[in-house]
Amino acid sequence: MGTWNTKINGSDTFQDIYQSFFDLYNQGKNPIEISKQIQDDFAQMFNDQDDRNNSLFGLALAQWETKSLDNNIFKQVKGIIETESDLQVWKNLGADERTIEKRKKELSKFLTQISTEREKPKRRVLPKFLYTSKQLLSLPSPDGKKTFEIIESYVNGEYINTSSALNWNNGGGSIFQYQAKDKFATAIWIDSQTLEIHHDKSIKFIKKDEAFYFKGDQGIIKYVEELHVISIMPKLK
Repeated sequence: MGTWNTKINGSDTFQDIYQSFFDLYNQGKNPIEISKQIQDDFAQMFNDQDDRNNSLFGLALAQWETKSLDNNIFKQVKGIIETESDLQVWKNLGADERTIEKRKKELSKFLTQISTEREKPKRRVLPKFLYTSKQLLSLPSPDGKKTFEIIESYVNGEYINTSSALNWNNGGGSIFQYQAKDKFATAIWIDSQTLEIHHDKSIKFIKKDEAFYFKGDQGIIKYVEELHVISIMPKLK
């Protein structure tokens, strides 16, 4: 509590519990199951003398907003507020009387809020799905009819896979795919009908075509394994 914020949602602990609950809720999971998972995942916080109250407040509000407020959680929160044990925690951490009084009012408002059942559960918000890609190679064939490409794909900034495709002016298709970020993979055209792919020996392909065909344009694909070891040179003193 380096910065005093008397609001119920004014602590990192509260936000960790509350946001984690809704991350799962917005994925379509059942609130009752979410509550069990949250209490398991954050068991240390729920058992910590300083974090316990804010953990319970965060869980209680999330449950109340999803019409799944557990009676046991409600009783614990009610007891914390009515016995003023949360205010004692604040006093022990050095809060002055003015701050304590503000916190007391916030706790009272919070208890009143969750003591009346919410009319409708909070609507789920679909998680954002942002696809991005990074091109690793773009290699036209000698005859200029097609281009071989390798790209890395990401969803919400997280690496998904590395894939490749052969593209003609009016179509194309996938060649290979694997899930291993930053692995060596490149290609050379031996001629317009022969593509040679050089790749790290450790790559395990999910898809691996050895031929291509598009509107009469056909050829073969060869794979050449190579051992790539990243060496770290010691710093000179």
